[in-house]
Amino acid sequence: DSDSEDSQADSLPNFNAVTIFLSQLFAVASVWCEDIFITRTDTLQQQYVTEFLLHPLESKQLNQNDLQKGLSDDGTPLATMLVQGVTLRLDVSRSESIRMDGMRVAEAMASLLGQTLRFEELHPPEEDDVGILEDEVTEDKKEKKERRRNRTNRVRAAPRVLVDPDAEYFTDDSDSSDSSQSDSSIDSHESDESSDSNSSWGEDSLQPYPMNDDEEDLRRVPRPRTLRDCLAYLLTSDKDNFAYDKQHSALMELASIVASQPLDLLDVVSTLVRVLLFLEDKFNMEEFAVKRWDSLVAFGVNIPLETCMLLVEEMRGNISLGTRLEALTILGAVAQELSGLRRDPQQKAIPSCCDQEVANCSTKLQRVLNLHDTSTGEDANAALSTQSSKTRRWRRPRTSPTTTTNRFGAVSVQMIYSLFAFLSQTRNDESIWGGPIGEKFLSEFLKTLSIMLYCARTYPSPALRVLSADLFDLAWSFHDAKCSEVRCAALTAMATCVSMVPVEFVISRAS
Repeated sequence: DSDSEDSQADSLPNFNAVTIFLSQLFAVASVWCEDIFITRTDTLQQQYVTEFLLHPLESKQLNQNDLQKGLSDDGTPLATMLVQGVTLRLDVSRSESIRMDGMRVAEAMASLLGQTLRFEELHPPEEDDVGILEDEVTEDKKEKKERRRNRTNRVRAAPRVLVDPDAEYFTDDSDSSDSSQSDSSIDSHESDESSDSNSSWGEDSLQPYPMNDDEEDLRRVPRPRTLRDCLAYLLTSDKDNFAYDKQHSALMELASIVASQPLDLLDVVSTLVRVLLFLEDKFNMEEFAVKRWDSLVAFGVNIPLETCMLLVEEMRGNISLGTRLEALTILGAVAQELSGLRRDPQQKAIPSCCDQEVANCSTKLQRVLNLHDTSTGEDANAALSTQSSKTRRWRRPRTSPTTTTNRFGAVSVQMIYSLFAFLSQTRNDESIWGGPIGEKFLSEFLKTLSIMLYCARTYPSPALRVLSADLFDLAWSFHDAKCSEVRCAALTAMATCVSMVPVEFVISRAS
């Protein structure tokens, strides 16, 4: 009994070690099979991860049961993860080294499962096979030359002779010259055919042109694949000959890279946001402002809390009014994007609130009140439109409602509170709030708070009511300010808070 207990005690650590090894191997394989890892990670680093997966497969440290054992919460086995990674790597658009890694893992896994799999790209033909193929090709060329020579001899053996009684008389010398010219033409034709057969041009040598070519080889600088590449391009010195191309490539690719949620997003967000916020258009670049704005908003949409804290921290420093206003505008745009209030770019933009109210009115009411737009060249068709409206049904067609998830509500309390904390800590700073510059910044500050609170109004959180009451008190303290812009911004903020606070609260403040 004691021996059996000792053997069980010895086997227990081995079982735990195998389980830990399989769990670590499954974690590496889950990263190895992701499309983001394949497209964004450096090729050399991918080879290191592939070698880590190949070692237990080629050394037979795993068996068939280990590959088919469910290691994740949903029961996904290790073999499924490896097959997914191999499938993504065998795509034609991948580079040669990435495809080689997938082939090696596939062959090792097939061997472990008792199957046979062999890729010709990994195992090129041997020298003997190459020699046999070359001999066959030379024999085929010899047979073609022999057939051409036989055809030429038959043509020479049976020449055609045409006699014209009205033609001029030629001597034997002229006949011999003509025959020599015909012989030379035939010989030249034969030499041309033989040279064509020996040349490398043929149907087998023609390769199809890739239709999905991104013309990567024509770029002056490589396309940035990671956020660190974009950061290095943006920090390039002006003395660099490719400074324009590097900055342009970084701005073009930065928004898409951030949207893919790379692994190093949180590591470089602080540096990249500061660099983009103070980046200048030194090369008069086309679409510079648009791409820079899209990159900053992309950071705010994907990591809103971190981006908000960085922008608020930058507003504390000694920066210009334009930079502070831009930081506030970014926060408002991020709130609208996350809440789903931003309109579709293909939809016709409504310039003002009045036009929005007019658009919400029925067609019949617009015609009765003469609110329809006739300034766009529709005066010529006014009579025809009036006649057709008499037989038109006034009821608008029903449209299916669209539902958008408000992703801003979960982070709205922290972002709005960070702005209140900024106001409380810097209220005595004359460089921020003093003079005409401070009035302009205060008006935009109140408008940004109104936008953020309006975007979060549908989120069920009791903290939003507290923040709306604080914003109402803040705006009410500026309702009689000397600057008209501050009074207008305060009125906008109070109108936003009215629907979120009790009526008694508003009456008590107004009385």
